[in-house]
Amino acid sequence: MVDAAHITAADIARIAQVSRTTVSNWRRRHGDFPDPVGGVGNRALFDRAQVEAWLADGGRLPERAPHEHVWDQVRTVAGEGGDLGDAVARVQGLLLALAEGGTHGVDLARERLSGLPGGDTLALAAQQEAANPARARRLSDRLHQAYLAALGGKAHITPEPLARLMADLAGVRGAEAFDPACGTGALLRAAADGGAVGLYGQEIADATAHLARARVGMVVSGAPGEIAWGDSLISDAFPGRRFDAVLCNPPFNQKEWGADRLAYDERWAYGVPPRAESELAWIQHCLSHSRPGGRVVVLMPPAAASRPSGRRIRRELVRRGALRAVIGLPAGAAAPVHVGLHLWVLEPPGEDTAPVTQVLFVSAAAGSGASGEGERRPVEWERLHRDIGEAWNDFLEQPEKTADVPGLCRSVPAVDLLDDSVDVTPERHLPLAVPEASADDARKRAAKLRRSLLRDLDGTRSAVPGQGWAAREGEEWRMATVADLARSGALVLHRAPSAASGLVPSGEEHGQGGGPRVLTVADLLRDRKASGRLDELVDPVDADRRVEVLAGDVIIPSALARSDLSRSRVATEADAGVLLGLNLHLLRPDPAHIDPWFLAGFLDDEDNLRQAGQGSLITRVDLRRLRVPLLSLHDQRRYGAAFRELHEFRTELDRARKAARELGDRLVSGLRSGLLVPPRPVLPEDGPDVP
Repeated sequence: MVDAAHITAADIARIAQVSRTTVSNWRRRHGDFPDPVGGVGNRALFDRAQVEAWLADGGRLPERAPHEHVWDQVRTVAGEGGDLGDAVARVQGLLLALAEGGTHGVDLARERLSGLPGGDTLALAAQQEAANPARARRLSDRLHQAYLAALGGKAHITPEPLARLMADLAGVRGAEAFDPACGTGALLRAAADGGAVGLYGQEIADATAHLARARVGMVVSGAPGEIAWGDSLISDAFPGRRFDAVLCNPPFNQKEWGADRLAYDERWAYGVPPRAESELAWIQHCLSHSRPGGRVVVLMPPAAASRPSGRRIRRELVRRGALRAVIGLPAGAAAPVHVGLHLWVLEPPGEDTAPVTQVLFVSAAAGSGASGEGERRPVEWERLHRDIGEAWNDFLEQPEKTADVPGLCRSVPAVDLLDDSVDVTPERHLPLAVPEASADDARKRAAKLRRSLLRDLDGTRSAVPGQGWAAREGEEWRMATVADLARSGALVLHRAPSAASGLVPSGEEHGQGGGPRVLTVADLLRDRKASGRLDELVDPVDADRRVEVLAGDVIIPSALARSDLSRSRVATEADAGVLLGLNLHLLRPDPAHIDPWFLAGFLDDEDNLRQAGQGSLITRVDLRRLRVPLLSLHDQRRYGAAFRELHEFRTELDRARKAARELGDRLVSGLRSGLLVPPRPVLPEDGPDVP
């Protein structure tokens, strides 16, 4: 462990938001870089105050949100190779005590933190930032986001929009909710937001269980509940307890889940789960904790719907009426993001309940997956939630009379599923989609799309740029960096926020949140309007950190993947008033000195961006090192007009490509469905007609 006042080279890189290599270069090239105060080589320790002063003097210290200072303390307390989860859980416990008020709980939480080296310093930093309950809850959310980001792909979490959907399907309002694999409490928090009156859970990792207690406690105060520590399948902490709603995102493909020890367990009412079917063990565990008339919603891998080894258990679930619905989600809804997962909705049959004769199948994967350019489309949570919710509510009212919706949903008699495979994959049971109701409708729609495409193609033909452009003669341009232009007052720099300051992906694409609109990286790369939202009211300090976009601003990404095409944007009046989102840089040129389109055109150069960045797979752009030519305002406007013409031409091509793809899909669908007939081929004059 390292003392809170001492930091490593890795800590310096994190504070300055640069790579470890950059820190090593600073140490070699700058004689005034602070000397180590301890350690040797790669384990050298530096005085935090000295390093931060050196970074600030050189303009290398990024603006930081208040919670980032607390996060640095958390990382320092955890130390190199330490238990980060334990440190996070302890500070979250303190924040819960601060949010609830009362000195006794705060004293106990501080005592638990003081058991870690540097814990007292961390406790003091957390208390300073959590001056009131609202700020304590906000700091808890920010630290949780930072913790999940630090875990990267190792984090087993349920995305918030998916958690809300699962809670709605389970009907949690007024219910006692249970999650036997609760992780950090995402599903239980969604249940609390949905009106649950009791929250119970179990988590296999001790530190994560403590973290879940704190996170759930932040949204419910005084409500009954308990979060236990232990392996749910092997050491059930709630034997015999039954709940109104059970939500679960279990670990997939578990090899050692206790198959040998649990062979004769009484929970296996629908069959003993094979060793390779851990997910079906979780399904039956959840059902064993659900009251008759209660509801179970479990996130499942798609293979569980059709694997031969699970056929017998699936048969019993269908035959006895426990399986009510299987809902196919689009890829990207939850990890693993390359797979379209399923939601299984189940209800344990009761002695007095009527037998279930129908099973609902929903496929919400339409519109997801890879786009025509090979890019995965984002999940449209608003549409997803609406379509699934409407299909489920209609099914609950009249299971046998639920209308079939081609490509979306169908209610299937349970007896029809009891074949040799008992395959409950949704796509297998949906009605076929047809493009139009009649052949005449199909012909008219295709003709309309064809006319639209021809108009777009005419527009691109007349707008092809480059006519009359000449070869340039003369000396090479003199170049200036963005830092030079900023010092001269020709433009103002705004660095991208480095952590989630209340920003959530919502709006047009995700459908949640009602605050100011936020321009995201995805909006920039896809050349669309701002789709993010600010999810909460923030304190005055955070409000000062917001960057509002004005017409004429130039916006570029702060980080690029190796496969990304660089893309900048000159803000228009339609963009004015939106907030700058995460991982974006903004330059505000003085129109009396710099033309914005000229600036954007040269900053958008891929070589310029990569030469001004650090990293291999992901390049973080150092805004100040970007270079532009020094030209007169008159010449800038000439080049700016050309860059704008090229931008509009690419936009026209994108529109035509989209229209061509839609026409192609429509024609192919019409041919395959038998609604459209292609023209008769040209045959030799004396040849017979070909039927």
